[in-house]
Amino acid sequence: MKITEITAQRYRGDGGNPYSAEMVVVDVETDAGIAGMGFANTPPRMGPIIARFVEQVFAPAAADADPRLTDDLWRRLQGEAVPRRGGDGIARYALAALDMAFWDIKGKAANLPVSGLLGGQRRLVPTYANCAHHMAPDALAERAASYVAKGHRALKIRGTRGYVTPREATDRVRAVREAIGPDVKLMVDVNGSWDVDTAIQQLKAWEPYDIYWLEEPVPPHDIPGYARVRARAGGTYIVGGEQNVGLAEFRALVEQGGVDMVQPNVMITGGITDWLRIHAYATSMNVPVSPWNLQNVHIHLAAGLPNVRWIEYFMADNALLEFQTKLFGGGAFAEEIDETGVNLVAPTAPGLGLALDPETAERSRVTD
Repeated sequence: MKITEITAQRYRGDGGNPYSAEMVVVDVETDAGIAGMGFANTPPRMGPIIARFVEQVFAPAAADADPRLTDDLWRRLQGEAVPRRGGDGIARYALAALDMAFWDIKGKAANLPVSGLLGGQRRLVPTYANCAHHMAPDALAERAASYVAKGHRALKIRGTRGYVTPREATDRVRAVREAIGPDVKLMVDVNGSWDVDTAIQQLKAWEPYDIYWLEEPVPPHDIPGYARVRARAGGTYIVGGEQNVGLAEFRALVEQGGVDMVQPNVMITGGITDWLRIHAYATSMNVPVSPWNLQNVHIHLAAGLPNVRWIEYFMADNALLEFQTKLFGGGAFAEEIDETGVNLVAPTAPGLGLALDPETAERSRVTD
């Protein structure tokens, strides 16, 4: 099997939604008649750059290659197509979209979901609900309680500096805990926006509210800061890694004692291929993995591998993934609820199961 064509198309959401990212969707055609699809949610104003990177830098380097040889292709594109570390940074978004498409082809060629290529097949995937809406504390508490009423037993809110002060973050934590009761796991994400002292002081203030984890307490490069926070975190887990890339950074996070759980993201680290290296390392160190975002991709990894604690689940009312959900035809998952919370039924369609909604794609396609 050989790659015959690689194209990248941009799609842009409603400008009225501040979270509407531009998305780059990559299609890979082969001489076997099997096509693969991947995508990247791009940072602001980066859509044209990522699309051009795919078509003008990576596509020529991948021409005539066998897309099923994902490890060989990843190394070629990341290290040879853009040498001297040029494959890091924004290039990893482009590489991730391509790598997803290659794995999509591998699954279709084997007539298996991507999860089935990984050696396992867990039918039910545990989730925690993303309740990271920027709302007033009372409104957020009401929304969180509505998720619990639907069966969720773990959920995450945000306290990111730039949106709320540490005191306002505490107001959110207090209101949500009172609304959901003592038996639901409550996580807080601050997106790497605090310093070490703020994180330690906030954890002290939150002791009455039984916070299950604090996510990204300090910037991703501050690995010693992670370790200092974790040493003072008491009964709260410290997790992170959604903004980190590559095995070396995750090894540093774990070996320097920075985290209790890692959160690699397929898109940010450069694809499924690199994500699997991080998962293998974390598993060897007995560190659980809980991937961030990309539920339609990460569900395959969670279903096929034993060391994925759970995946993050975005509801239809969450603006963070509203456009992505519409572009991929609703992205609905079958759910099963038990005493542990809401579980998603693992996909069974070959590949990643991605398909664009024709109407949304036509309306949002960028032609400039």
